Amino acid sequence: MPPTAPVVHGAVIISAIETAWREIRRRFDGVPDICVTTPPTTGAQDPTKCTALRTGRRFERYGHLTMQLQVSSGTLGLGGRPMMEGLLHHAAHGLALTRRIVDVSGGDRRWHNKKYGSLAREVGLVPPARAAKVIGRGRCPLPDSEAEKWAEVIAALDATAAVQLKATIQAVAPPRGGRSGSRFAIVCECTPVPRRQQVTPHFYEQGPLLCGLCLAKFRPADSVVLSAQAAGEDL
Repeated sequence: MPPTAPVVHGAVIISAIETAWREIRRRFDGVPDICVTTPPTTGAQDPTKCTALRTGRRFERYGHLTMQLQVSSGTLGLGGRPMMEGLLHHAAHGLALTRRIVDVSGGDRRWHNKKYGSLAREVGLVPPARAAKVIGRGRCPLPDSEAEKWAEVIAALDATAAVQLKATIQAVAPPRGGRSGSRFAIVCECTPVPRRQQVTPHFYEQGPLLCGLCLAKFRPADSVVLSAQAAGEDL
């Protein structure tokens, strides 16, 4: 019997994130350890936004400072490079914790100050020249030159996302001898509301399905980024 999606979601995703984080810690001295959790839902949030992975929890484990990150299968499914950028974003926060630097402020701790920008640059991200509303210098992209240095890690994260997608499809696969099997929802990238349709696993696996309006591929609904209002993300 193939593994169900939740099993892969918990085991493989946590392992992939922890492996990527170990490499981050190897390259940047002072980055604390992490504890990875998976939420009960698989909805996706843009991992390059601070609130997507942040839980706000940190604690001592085996005598060492540990930060908690939360990663869903849908979030990882958005790609290895966005996830790598998100992990490096939190590595910069980790350096701030280790060095006792105040890098965020505000009631919801969403404002990233200049000190955070310097730490982000230290781990290879590019802080903005000017602070943005609400989040300050919180959006620090991973440039191509730095992404190349993480090519193997990004490829491993992409491979994990592919495993999760396959498991999700298998979880709704038709029983042996069945005619069509359980359908699941797929959506495109039309805005403000994506187009949605129900398909069988067999139909979906035959090849890419393109939307005639936005020209994007249809994807399982669980792998689609939530709106900022629904997800409570940075504006």
